[in-house]
Amino acid sequence: MPHTQSRYQQDLGFTDGKLFCGPGDIVWDVAAQAAVSRVAAGQWSVAHVAAANTTNFAVNVTQQILRRLGFGEDLQEQFGGTGIPGSAQVQVYRPDVIPAMNTGQQLTPRTANKVKGFKMLSFDVIYTIATLALNTHTCRVDQTVYANNVAAATTSIVATGANGLATATQANPYVTTVAIPAAQQTYRNLTDTAIWIEVAANAQATTVYALVGIDVAVEFNYN
Repeated sequence: MPHTQSRYQQDLGFTDGKLFCGPGDIVWDVAAQAAVSRVAAGQWSVAHVAAANTTNFAVNVTQQILRRLGFGEDLQEQFGGTGIPGSAQVQVYRPDVIPAMNTGQQLTPRTANKVKGFKMLSFDVIYTIATLALNTHTCRVDQTVYANNVAAATTSIVATGANGLATATQANPYVTTVAIPAAQQTYRNLTDTAIWIEVAANAQATTVYALVGIDVAVEFNYN
């Protein structure tokens, strides 16, 4: 319909989003146990100060990427009716078959919001271990939702565990991919929400450990 105001709103997300969280994005729990370090030109990391202890490193994913809360249909051909329940079609990507429109959807459009924003698919932990192996090396992902005068509500996205992270020494950096469980691959569209990826390194006295960064793979839908 010409000469009318409207918005372009796509149903399907793109699965090729990447967010690199480097030393400037990483925090750790005990200030004296790590420091940002220049390894070489174009190479920076957060280096653990050699000592027998555990350091918890973290990045806030929601600080790196815009969230959206979802948006209603914006169609000119809304002729009335109760609407069709549900939100956008299932998020699929080729070679999967994109599902057809629900029967009568043009005449009675959905009333729920279209799903917008991002969902995490996996993340790569990039790190180095030298001189002496780590005792343990674990990671976890959690979402915390805040509301006024209500206790913070934290839910687990990836449970604490090794999740493939190495402990042995290696001459070159490790790049370990950690998958987000299928049930947790959902669009994160709640208000006042933080999503933290944490990496815990338990070092021996002479372990040389550094966290280079965390590269997060996301599906996103902003249109």
